[in-house]
Amino acid sequence: MSEQDRIRVAIIGAGIVGLTFAVALNAFDKEHKFAIDLYEAAPELSEIGAGINIWPRTWRILEQIGMKDILIPLLDHYPDLKRRVVFEIRKSDQRDGFRITDIVKEGGALRIHRADFQRSLIERLPLPGSGASINSTCNLHLSHRLIDYTETSVPSSPGSSHSCPITLHFADRPSVSCDILLAADGIKSTVRPLFLNRLPDPQRYERYMEPVWSGSTAYRGLVEQAELMRAFPVHRILKLPGIMYVGKSKHVVVYPVSGGKYINVVAVVHEVFKEGTEWTGPSSVQVDQAEFLSCFEGWEEELRALIYCIKQPTKWPINNLDHLDIFAKQRVLLMGDAVHAMVPHQGAGAGTGIEDAYILAALFAHPSSPRSFSASWIKQLGDIYNLVRVPHAIAMSKASIKQGYLDTLHAPGFEKYKEGDDVPRDLLDDLFSVVKRNWDWTATDPEKDRRIATGYLEKPITPML
Repeated sequence: MSEQDRIRVAIIGAGIVGLTFAVALNAFDKEHKFAIDLYEAAPELSEIGAGINIWPRTWRILEQIGMKDILIPLLDHYPDLKRRVVFEIRKSDQRDGFRITDIVKEGGALRIHRADFQRSLIERLPLPGSGASINSTCNLHLSHRLIDYTETSVPSSPGSSHSCPITLHFADRPSVSCDILLAADGIKSTVRPLFLNRLPDPQRYERYMEPVWSGSTAYRGLVEQAELMRAFPVHRILKLPGIMYVGKSKHVVVYPVSGGKYINVVAVVHEVFKEGTEWTGPSSVQVDQAEFLSCFEGWEEELRALIYCIKQPTKWPINNLDHLDIFAKQRVLLMGDAVHAMVPHQGAGAGTGIEDAYILAALFAHPSSPRSFSASWIKQLGDIYNLVRVPHAIAMSKASIKQGYLDTLHAPGFEKYKEGDDVPRDLLDDLFSVVKRNWDWTATDPEKDRRIATGYLEKPITPML
């Protein structure tokens, strides 16, 4: 199919979710129906954060879209469904910390540095001259900051039947047109408020326009394994795949990345009484080590040894979005953190966004899809996307919130206990048996969701709006 006859898809945001959609659509588009334009506001592609968990459920998606061979050398173990330890759970808000239990799951969790993951996705983009197999054509546009979009149905050129229903307006860049707009521009999405304000009764959606603070802050840092070995040679993280240090109102997640070269540390301080209040500080700030250490005064020494190795920790508010009930309308569809940003306590945010991209790509490239743009087709596709992805994302977000409470010992029976208190062992055992079950979804099969979604292409459904 010639370039001008392809259905033109614009993706706003070249983070993990936007890149995954482009790679997935190219993998599934055997009939060469689509042309992708990927727009990124930044002048270069870079990924914020350090580690990411790839659960067996997410790995199955990455295999299907052709990412297996490029990712395997970057992982901490070969992907399989052997039962593996994900975390050792330790009660650590006391000097004599102790092991509570192990979280053991089929396939465990694959850990990878976000930057490595992003680079691998970029290598699989079907860009001109990239060497990647090209089904859907793709162009990447850096330094393109979207400020607005307008919906029209004006032909792209005189005498052409190929419509340009959406015009994208960028800061200091010429406007461009597309048939379909996909937003993958993160929790601070530009597209989300524009999209919501175009819905019927936009006042209903005012509380979804901006992120909300969860009441938690996270201290983050990377520790060089070699430095930790010098400072604390018998540290258990040198032999374990992951540790979660828990205590009242705080918990710390620790695991190796980059083949064990670094240890990723994320320490969460949950102030329950501040949940839902406004965060007035910067979105991230470098803090001194003393502040980080003071938050974990009295905790077991092996945790504090990790903090001593982080010379320049950063502090972040943990924000999320209220549970939005619509992800798509007509020709505009939102994915990932742009529409369902969630707290990180189940390690599910990136995976849920990757699933959005996978399901949408499968719907786009389904054999029943038209060879040229059709307004009725994209409406049906958006209705299906809302039907299958909205309840799933809301459920994952709620589960992540619940997990955060459990990880910080905010649960029935724990009300009277303060940081550092001795807690009856049976209470801890019962609590973390619930935590274990809350991760039962990690090895389920995403292909089932894909079959359900594509199955709706053959039956009428009731749209959400």
